[in-house]
Amino acid sequence: MARETGDFGITVNAVAPGLTEGESAVDIPTERHELYRLNRAISRPQQPADLVGLIAFLIGDESGYITGQTFAVNGGFTMH
Repeated sequence: MARETGDFGITVNAVAPGLTEGESAVDIPTERHELYRLNRAISRPQQPADLVGLIAFLIGDESGYITGQTFAVNGGFTMH
């Protein structure tokens, strides 16, 4: 998609959040929450607000030359 839309000034990126606290995480087993807690570089639970800064950046003019990327926001659970 990024290649198909780039010449039109349209960027295509993805945000890949980790296990984020909230209504959608209520039914996730405690063991899974513990796995994330023990294996993140930042051990506190991820909150929806932790995604806001990146998303605001990606929709702004400053990211106009960033496209075709996936951004993992998971407190360091995965690192590349």
